[in-house]
Amino acid sequence: MAQNRSARKLKQSPADDPDLRAHIESLGLRSECDYVAWCREHGFSPRTSKHWKERLRERTFATRAAADARLARKKNETRRPEKIIESIFRGEIRAQDVTHPALQIVCEAAKDRRQGGWARQGLLNLLIHVSRHAPELISSDFVIAAHGRVEANSFIAALIALARHRADWVRPLDEWKPRSHNVRSQFASLTRHLLARYPVPAFMDSAWFKAPSLNAERQQRWFIHLGRGENIRTADLPLAYTKRMSHHFMQAPSDLCVEAALRWGQIHALGGNAALVKAVVATDLGTSFTQDEFWTTVLQFFIANPMLDRSHIGPIVDYIQHVKFTSEDVFVAPGRIERQPPAQPNFSMKGRTAEALLRQVERWHQTLAKKEQPKAEWIPSGIAGFEFIEGSEKGENLRIWTLKELLSAKALVAEGRTMKHCVASYARSCAHGETSVWTLEVESIEGRRKVLTVEVNRRSRTICQARGKCNIEPGDKHRGILRRWAEKAQLTLASYV
Repeated sequence: MAQNRSARKLKQSPADDPDLRAHIESLGLRSECDYVAWCREHGFSPRTSKHWKERLRERTFATRAAADARLARKKNETRRPEKIIESIFRGEIRAQDVTHPALQIVCEAAKDRRQGGWARQGLLNLLIHVSRHAPELISSDFVIAAHGRVEANSFIAALIALARHRADWVRPLDEWKPRSHNVRSQFASLTRHLLARYPVPAFMDSAWFKAPSLNAERQQRWFIHLGRGENIRTADLPLAYTKRMSHHFMQAPSDLCVEAALRWGQIHALGGNAALVKAVVATDLGTSFTQDEFWTTVLQFFIANPMLDRSHIGPIVDYIQHVKFTSEDVFVAPGRIERQPPAQPNFSMKGRTAEALLRQVERWHQTLAKKEQPKAEWIPSGIAGFEFIEGSEKGENLRIWTLKELLSAKALVAEGRTMKHCVASYARSCAHGETSVWTLEVESIEGRRKVLTVEVNRRSRTICQARGKCNIEPGDKHRGILRRWAEKAQLTLASYV
């Protein structure tokens, strides 16, 4: 009887034996016939009924073989990338056939036939020339910190964007050769060779590292506009620009993105300085230029009050944005919500003093803290939390740093009360999945205390704001903790944080 049961077990097919079926799938095979053939090819027993140790040896062999093959492909891709690129455009290699992330992006670009054969050929010529003379540019590494960890923020994506402007090239591609080993310098040299007859500021390079959009296209057109010797004032800017602003814009630091450079030119022309630019760029005004005629009066107010602590800039901008432009959902009855207009749509900076405005901001913060909040909760962002342990218990200097996500309006209110700032106003952005708010705490023998409230832009995965109690900026130690978290969670720490 036992022998009959054993015989029936030996005759089981993969459909009847879930362990065998799972084993065959783990080897990347489809059927029992494929498995038997694979075993004979690689020197294993063709029997299908095996001890788990035998199957483990087969999986180990397959994993090692796959790793070796992947390593061989990677070496080949690195050694002769132009050959791989040519094969991609001939349709001989697909994204799943390459290991290099940049070449996978090339595979997707090669499939895009919306711009016709001439554009596709232009892209191929550009990639082949660059791979021969500056192979470091065939890279998917992130470049511009302010743009976050998105695929477009890479040299390979920027090259694809350059190819889209093939009709605007002013010099032959074949005449370009890099004169530097620095990758950023190589890209800057290439863009100016192809698109510029006149000097273009270094910060304008950031226009090529934005995700494809109307805004990205517009900024790339500004690059071409300046390269032709035109004045930035005659471009389609989102704000009114004077000659003085244009002059300061061209002098903006190279580490700024284009939006920040626009604010740099505007604020310096109005009489502000770099410290004010840094504070303003850290707010929504760093990327938004809507209602700029009004916001210019706010900038003039900041400039007219140079002794105003720059740590108040962010809270003041948040307050003004809320009372003048933000509509609110009001719960009037169970299951019934009404939309109410902004509290002060006619808000003006005329006649205001810094002291009075700060009192209004403080009262607003107190109102947010006391206000009955709707029972709002939201799902986690998917960003990994963080724990960092330093020191030792024996040395009596043990400290445990933790970053935890705040997932309800109630938690934001509690955070705002403890830290004395307006993070409670972020409930809507968190609920809509635009923003993720975190709290940095440290625990030691003295107990646990809150250190920072941290804002993350979920779309760009960028740590875009961090504030301590009463909106104090983070110190070097705290920035170090944020950098560790950014590296682990694949986030970008904005340069202005």
